[in-house]
Amino acid sequence: MEDFKEPLDINEQEDAPSSLDPTGRIALSGKELLESPEMEAFGKQVLEKENIDLRPAEIGYLLVYPNISKTVVAKCLKCSREVKYYSGYDYLIEISGEAWDFLDEKTKYMLIYHELLHIQPVFNEKKEEWNYRVRPHDFGDFYEINDKHGSDWYKTVQSTVSSLYDMNPMEEGKITF
Repeated sequence: MEDFKEPLDINEQEDAPSSLDPTGRIALSGKELLESPEMEAFGKQVLEKENIDLRPAEIGYLLVYPNISKTVVAKCLKCSREVKYYSGYDYLIEISGEAWDFLDEKTKYMLIYHELLHIQPVFNEKKEEWNYRVRPHDFGDFYEINDKHGSDWYKTVQSTVSSLYDMNPMEEGKITF
């Protein structure tokens, strides 16, 4: 991440480079967004292995450095009309980069699985178009995950983030995704 250039002050008058960085990085309010081929590969693996069909939804995967927040590890967002126009994505899955870097492969798989279950494309037959919704949790997680895989992975994410940010047990319980 050493080669990342700080954004120019909006008031600078010199010839500024394009705000579209060819490395795929975007700096916003002290946060760095990075497209993640690794997350995308996990997404494809989850969709195939868990037999999940989210077509025709297009999904983008972003790591947020250092984090989304200290208590939000991941989130699934439905893209606005403008974001869809420029990116081609219907949904974005964002994961806190520092947390992602410390998770093992199995836990990364489960975190992506969890976020993908938020995606809910619904076909409106009357209008003959797709509506994109974000599905809420069944409880703190989804029954599909809990029934097949248990909840140990969830606790692993919480304890990893808690250790990373030196949180006490009360704060650890507030970590969400």
